[in-house]
Amino acid sequence: MFGTFGRVTISKSRLCSRPLCANDAEVLLLFEYETRLVELRGLSGVRDSNLLELCTNHADTFRPPHGWSCQDVRQTQLTAESDESRYAR
Repeated sequence: MFGTFGRVTISKSRLCSRPLCANDAEVLLLFEYETRLVELRGLSGVRDSNLLELCTNHADTFRPPHGWSCQDVRQTQLTAESDESRYAR
């Protein structure tokens, strides 16, 4: 597709939610308001526009708001998924 600005590329990958970042999203950022907890998880198969999806760079440098705690369960999630796939046979 060509237009005024040259060639337009349509990306089927999920991009980082941070402005001006064109990296692929790999981490899901969940906010639990009652307990003031922010959780970093691996992306799920279903996209939800209400959730923030970040690239690895932005997820690794993310700091929660003052008074909140952050729990990174990405590695735990990967380990659990590999265990499930190993025993699913």
